[in-house]
Amino acid sequence: MRIIAQRVKEASVSVDGRLVAAINTGIMALVAFGQEDGPGFRSSPAFTGMARKLVGLRIFPGTGENAHKFHLSLDEIGGQILLVPQFTLYADCHKGRRPSFTDAGDPAWAKDMFTDFVQMVDETCAVSVSSGIFGADMDVRLCNWGPVTISLDSANLFSR
Repeated sequence: MRIIAQRVKEASVSVDGRLVAAINTGIMALVAFGQEDGPGFRSSPAFTGMARKLVGLRIFPGTGENAHKFHLSLDEIGGQILLVPQFTLYADCHKGRRPSFTDAGDPAWAKDMFTDFVQMVDETCAVSVSSGIFGADMDVRLCNWGPVTISLDSANLFSR
């Protein structure tokens, strides 16, 4: 599982010109599952660990002497989170110029996995959770704050 988390001042997802999700200050996260995850990944400690890691990231500034540091988490600032499915996080560009997506999870189970992850994040934090639509051609807009962009990979975080 791979996540690209971005600290944002605002973010939104539209499909066919219709707004389907929007947040103010918080995290916009691109989420993908790989073939190595498989349909049983949702019952692994890494699945819940990725949700906890994402919402627990201390990437927001504090106040006073901590005003310019990564000091607070999403819950601590009362922020919001927008989860966007994006299988292209598993692009392999080693050969030629056209990316291969054979490492991306099979949509037959990845769609349910994404839905379960949205629910897991919702259960893990006390803030508003929104999501894009799996398999849709989405227009994603965001105001990246910083910019701050963090890459999370379950293979690196939970396989040791």
